[in-house]
Amino acid sequence: MGQNSSDPWSFPDRVPCKSLTNPGNLKNYINLDCFQVPTAKTQAFYNTYCNPAFAFPTCVNRYGNAGRNVIVGPGLADLDFSAYKNFPLRKISENFNIQFRAEFFNVINRANFGPPADTNVIFDGTLTRQDGSAGVIDTTSTDPRQIQFALKFVW
Repeated sequence: MGQNSSDPWSFPDRVPCKSLTNPGNLKNYINLDCFQVPTAKTQAFYNTYCNPAFAFPTCVNRYGNAGRNVIVGPGLADLDFSAYKNFPLRKISENFNIQFRAEFFNVINRANFGPPADTNVIFDGTLTRQDGSAGVIDTTSTDPRQIQFALKFVW
């Protein structure tokens, strides 16, 4: 969208770990142990490129290696179903029908959770890990099961 972040860094460093997410864990969906504040590999790199306000090896003005869109959300499964029956009424008109419809949305009634909120950051401005808020899933992306019946007049 052409907007830049106001943070001094955009992406954390990704460290080796088994999985970036904890499927089924709504309070800690993002595995925070897979990320760290960007660091300098050597003292010479730190002296040349990093903000001296933070101690070596922390290099907050270096872009981390995590990249964009590395975390996949919890997924979506939705099954809708509808059935209808036409009842012709020839006494009114040759083309006149009353249609009874039954429509079922999210038939399996699966809870489809939304992605973690983008206001939940992994590190705050003091470079402290936000274990309490980062990676928390607190919304659903679809409604629960809904059933509706209707009569439709077709002529």
